[in-house]
Amino acid sequence: MSIWKGACLAAALALAGCSSEPDRGDDSALTVAFRTIAQRISGTGPVDVRETLTAEQIAASRASLILVVVERTDRGLTLAPVAANRGTVQWTDAEGGGLLTRDGILVGTRGFGFDLLTVDAAPLRRALASGSGTDLLRIERVLGGEGVVLREDYLCDLTPVGSEVLDFYGTRYATRILEERCVPVEPGGAEFVNRYWLDQEGVVRRSKQRVTPEIGFLRIDRLAD
Repeated sequence: MSIWKGACLAAALALAGCSSEPDRGDDSALTVAFRTIAQRISGTGPVDVRETLTAEQIAASRASLILVVVERTDRGLTLAPVAANRGTVQWTDAEGGGLLTRDGILVGTRGFGFDLLTVDAAPLRRALASGSGTDLLRIERVLGGEGVVLREDYLCDLTPVGSEVLDFYGTRYATRILEERCVPVEPGGAEFVNRYWLDQEGVVRRSKQRVTPEIGFLRIDRLAD
């Protein structure tokens, strides 16, 4: 077994041990927490995790937990962290695919096909902390056809657009909403809009972020810290 797969298995077992009903087969935290991302994107995977996840499972989890919804298919899955490096957190499923986030910002994906490889979003992180910003440079590297890595630069404005009380399985968070509107520096690229819901501590509790044009948007809810 590789070190990577061993880490995935360890994370899965840790979550499984937190389940309030560890013997419930398909309803166990192990099954609920880890589904293959490829199946979620295609819409051919097993039952949506939102149909089986419970407040008790979230409360019992000893690990951080995020709920990810692929907007294109309206499919949900949960991911747990397996590694962190200088503020970047790697969230994964049992197959080794997953997300990379930094302060709630999506900075990479793995296992999607047309992956978002890296994002240089330091200006955005500073703007989220201050509450707004203009002409923020966002540099993305994405996986194109035949494995070619493409660089795409955007200029983005971050503005407050409202507030909302989020309810995650009975736990409520008062949040303010910030909208990141991005336009490509070079002609021919597509504009997009991301949204971030920040709680009173400045934690990104919910976000709606684009991966790539081929994958579309993910909604990411931070269920447990």
